Amino acid sequence: MSYVIATWKDNKPYAIHSNMEAMKFELIPLDSQGAINRMYSNPHRAGAQQILTWIKSNDTKLNSEDLKICDESQFRK
Repeated sequence: MSYVIATWKDNKPYAIHSNMEAMKFELIPLDSQGAINRMYSNPHRAGAQQILTWIKSNDTKLNSEDLKICDESQFRK
């Protein structure tokens, strides 16, 4: 099982995506299969927790979001 860091805004799911060009994490809407394929996924819950802890300590923009660790399968159809 893999894990993603996600939140909901206006009853729509959003997940963390790693933007390698900008060297930062971004929140993307999960409104298409392509977006779901781009979300950051970690095979270990502990790894996802480390990323979430880093975001909460270092990213003031994403820190204000209600981010949670979720099972990736929740977003796959």
